[in-house]
Amino acid sequence: MKSPGIPRTEWDNPLTKDIDTWPAEKIVSVINAEDHRVAPAVAAELPNIAKAAEMMAETILSGGRVFYIGAGTSGRIAVLDASELEPTYGSIGENVTAIMAGGQKAISKASEGSEDSIEDGRSEMVTRGVGPGDMVIGIASSGRTPYVAGALSEARSRQARTVAVVGDATGAVAKSAEIVIAPDVGPEVVTGSTRMKNGTAQKLVLNTMSTTAMIIAGRTYSNLMAGTTPRNTKLAGRALRILTQATGRPSPEVERVFDEAQGDIGVALISLISGAGVRDAIALLDECGGAIRKAVLLAKERFGDAPCPNKDRVAAQVTASGRSPHGTSGSTPPCLPMGQAQDVGLDVAQVERAFRTVAQTIGDGEGRIPGAVATIVHRGIMLHPRAFGWAVRTPERIPVTPDTMFDMASLTKVTATLPCILKLLEQGEFRLDDPISMFIPEFGQGGKERVTIRHLLTHTSGLPAHIKFYEQGLQDREIIEAICALGFNEGTAPGEKVVYSDLGFIMLGELLKTVTGLGLDEFARKVVFDPLGMKDTCFTPDVSLRYRIAATEYRADLGRTMWGEVHDENAFCLGGVAGHAGLFSTVYDAARYALMWLGKGSFGGTRVLGESTVLEATREQASVGERRGLGWQLRSRILSSGGDLMPDRAFGHTGFTGTSIWCDPETGTAAILLTNRVHAGREGNDHIRLRARFANAVAASVKRKRE
Repeated sequence: MKSPGIPRTEWDNPLTKDIDTWPAEKIVSVINAEDHRVAPAVAAELPNIAKAAEMMAETILSGGRVFYIGAGTSGRIAVLDASELEPTYGSIGENVTAIMAGGQKAISKASEGSEDSIEDGRSEMVTRGVGPGDMVIGIASSGRTPYVAGALSEARSRQARTVAVVGDATGAVAKSAEIVIAPDVGPEVVTGSTRMKNGTAQKLVLNTMSTTAMIIAGRTYSNLMAGTTPRNTKLAGRALRILTQATGRPSPEVERVFDEAQGDIGVALISLISGAGVRDAIALLDECGGAIRKAVLLAKERFGDAPCPNKDRVAAQVTASGRSPHGTSGSTPPCLPMGQAQDVGLDVAQVERAFRTVAQTIGDGEGRIPGAVATIVHRGIMLHPRAFGWAVRTPERIPVTPDTMFDMASLTKVTATLPCILKLLEQGEFRLDDPISMFIPEFGQGGKERVTIRHLLTHTSGLPAHIKFYEQGLQDREIIEAICALGFNEGTAPGEKVVYSDLGFIMLGELLKTVTGLGLDEFARKVVFDPLGMKDTCFTPDVSLRYRIAATEYRADLGRTMWGEVHDENAFCLGGVAGHAGLFSTVYDAARYALMWLGKGSFGGTRVLGESTVLEATREQASVGERRGLGWQLRSRILSSGGDLMPDRAFGHTGFTGTSIWCDPETGTAAILLTNRVHAGREGNDHIRLRARFANAVAASVKRKRE
């Protein structure tokens, strides 16, 4: 029951009236039911928790300090979280300190009166010398604790960053915070006892926030606890298991290097993976600000990979299959350099605004766009991607992660079909102005004999945008025959107007098959995906990958949600492999591909296309209706999915499922946004505005050199 002027954490709970007359089984049952409200309440605050985590990571990486400040239950929860960071993530955890009203004694014994002084809270901030580079997180269930409110107010006056974790956002604590996290768990089972649901919610918030901050700061390797130095037998054994799992090295070698590294998991990991000496590994980790994956990648660049202990077995696999276990044709794929905004000279605050734009649009993932992954590429480096929302809302609930695979839809055109056609062009198989009918004679019907390869690549062929062949019951070769049999409408001629056409790229896929004798999936893997190390990019993904894939739309005609199967109906009828759609990929692989184009056809020492080919494909080839290169869309003056701030030379593409890539060759920047917006249905245009808004924020983060 709501009571005016009383914090919502202390409202009376009508569900537990007369609880003192109930048997124990009923009491624990109701408490458990009430506890189930905690996770959804915290989930509603995830955007704010993410902002706070990013702020926390940025503070620590910049050399600042983070202070938790609380009283009573809230203070003890703060102490618990802060005290666990250093043994879990290494010395970086020492930058997080918990301050409790009443001091050390109040941790184990109640000191209720100590929380009533605003001045004591202010004084604590003065004594600690809190300043602009620091961050203060106030924790108070009621949102009114004077000690915490005083500390936050003083911290803010000293230009420190401030966050409030409260059960009621209307109190004094929230008023002094830049970011307010206020899970609404409802009234407690026992009125006023905020050590229950509210305390549980606060612990979840702090755990989530600090863990996310440490991951962003690079203190894990994948999902492994690799940023610490164990100090007891149990943790030492865990460390050896982590190192063995992460590196694949034999146990005696792992134990030897772990000892040489004096128990520092991160240092041992870098040494084992790259072959670098322990001293070099320590120096690399320091150079990378303690970011383990970044140091590993840098070590690989400088020292290479450590010799494989199973070299003979791996070689035998490559010889037998023609492909290595990692999906490459016997060669090592190029390393994907990753880092933070400050590593590449981007405006850190503006980069955060770009990611915040995505986070705010996705929200809790229950709206028009269930989930998204976003990243920025700049100066040859990929920023650590951010993931938001749900990969699958139905038939199960699976959150998006940076490794989630997305149905790329029409990004297939520029990621698979375009580079393959350009590769054949470089090999002298045809000219851009050769007619398609030279290779597929049956296509030259109905006035289409003058349609060239260039016309198809620039969407100026005169072919219609789309035909629902699936509604006609056509399959595979029948669809190709139907396109070949089409005639032009009166007054239509190739080269006169840009009409974005799936049909043209279906025919380009057929052209490739005719010239090479290989399917698009096989040829693209051979000449594009494997050389670039795009190990998670494929057509018709194996069923074992299902739980890594974002689901798309429910199809009533099939009676199921499309999940791991291509969303596009025509591509589905073509067996899942088509020139216009069907590709699945991740943000990491999309970044590799973008880096190849920004590298003028080369990435990590691997050349896929020639420089002249890239320049030709990204120059304006057509502007009748919209600006087009070969395959790529060029930034239009208005309503561009690439936003308003990228230069005219920018090129990009979108996919119907909600995917997009935009590249700025002038600054070496790419904005990559993958979503599964059709999982919520085809209605709404949130994704259209989001693409442009994200691209604008990314473009604004680039610090251009003064003339």
